[in-house]
Amino acid sequence: MIRPLAITVALAATPAAAEFVIEEGTFFVMHRDYHHKTNSFTDRAPEGEGDGCFQITRVDLPGKSIDFTLVSGTITPWWSDGETFHPGFQNAFVPAIGFMENNPDAAWTDLLHEILKTVPDCAPPAS
Repeated sequence: MIRPLAITVALAATPAAAEFVIEEGTFFVMHRDYHHKTNSFTDRAPEGEGDGCFQITRVDLPGKSIDFTLVSGTITPWWSDGETFHPGFQNAFVPAIGFMENNPDAAWTDLLHEILKTVPDCAPPAS
């Protein structure tokens, strides 16, 4: 069954929209930003997160959690109060409250498919 949101997201996606594969070992970067107040996307990584390249380390879709590690680059996400994270930093994706409230019929991973892009690998840090 195709959900109405999936159709809307597919129609709103740009031709350059990239695929995001959810499986252990996948490398990815952030390539779009989501704004929960307007329920819209911007075609660039969130401020402070464009230099990071990550790898999925564990997938638990029924448990609604995807663990990942920063492999290269540094990030200073909006929620970190100015703290910069370096390779080795670990975190997890869980359902985003704002996205789920705005899109109650969406799967919790739909947001990830919109804002993340799978890449072949992460470049090693520059020395």
